[in-house]
Amino acid sequence: MTHTNTQDTAAPLTGNIAGRPIHGTHAQPPKGVEALALHWFAKMRSGEIDRTQLSPEYSAHLSEEAVQGMSRYLRAYEFGHLPLHAHVMHTRVSDDQTFHLVKIIFPRGDAASLMFGLNTQGKITGISLLSMAGD
Repeated sequence: MTHTNTQDTAAPLTGNIAGRPIHGTHAQPPKGVEALALHWFAKMRSGEIDRTQLSPEYSAHLSEEAVQGMSRYLRAYEFGHLPLHAHVMHTRVSDDQTFHLVKIIFPRGDAASLMFGLNTQGKITGISLLSMAGD
């Protein structure tokens, strides 16, 4: 098992997500898991999902009703704003999956924690919304 803690090296990310600039002018756009988390949140907020990013097993398991339910949840709790940036807080490898704990930060200073599971092909095997802090 590999244990990597990227908390000390995480820096605010900048770039564009869903056509909206993220603050900062000279930093690189988010890449990897951070970009995936920002993209997932933007799409899920609008009730959409890019099934090409999902493993076949997860895609078969994730119903459109579940996607719409998550979208309603995000809108009901006023997380209708796009997050500003994301940080990978922790990464753990177990067998053929890599799990990333990602913190996304919103304009008001609110945050959400997401757990992303990825297979060896880089396809999403699961996403869990662990917590959302806000009003």
